[in-house]
Amino acid sequence: MQNEKLWNALQSLTFDNVFVDALMRENRWDRDFTQNAIKEYRRFLYLTQVSDSPVTPSVVIDKIWHKHMTYTRDYWDGLCKEVFGRPLHHEPGRTPADAARHAEQYRHTRALYAACFDQTPPDAFWAAVEPSRKSKRLMLLIASAITVLAGMATGRVDVVLGSLLVVVVIWEIGGMPLFAMTPRSNSNNSGGCATCGSSCGGGGCGGD
Repeated sequence: MQNEKLWNALQSLTFDNVFVDALMRENRWDRDFTQNAIKEYRRFLYLTQVSDSPVTPSVVIDKIWHKHMTYTRDYWDGLCKEVFGRPLHHEPGRTPADAARHAEQYRHTRALYAACFDQTPPDAFWAAVEPSRKSKRLMLLIASAITVLAGMATGRVDVVLGSLLVVVVIWEIGGMPLFAMTPRSNSNNSGGCATCGSSCGGGGCGGD
């Protein structure tokens, strides 16, 4: 451990049942997941202090960070003043350039996690970086167009129909089914962190 004193101080932080229950209710997490997520949040807090550049949390960790900041005495006095000796700000990303920067910071954060804790960040709490939905849609559109055009070039109806079937399969495998019902959005499970930042990166924010 690079800084045992800091790590021990973070272990002494307490998150009471009111805090845990609020996270469970707002995010629809079970108690076991929530308790483990808080452990990962402590690790993120550690990384913010030992990193030589801004770090970015995952979406799960960022939700806990947001909640923690609403407990102003615990966050600003108990954590920032007493443990860190300085503020830890959360600054949202607002532009595509911010999103790209936070994505890179998130990669750095995952690599630093592995170096500090001698293990790969668990995917349940630190999801790997994936292409944005817009980028994925563009790639699927290109693949679909190529498939259909190749089928039409043969001049055979059966091949064209077959290519259309392949397109449906491509979108299904890509996780964006063409004929799926669009679920009603749920703000508690929005999977994105597009507006955050001491430096948060799994979804779009950071911390320094």
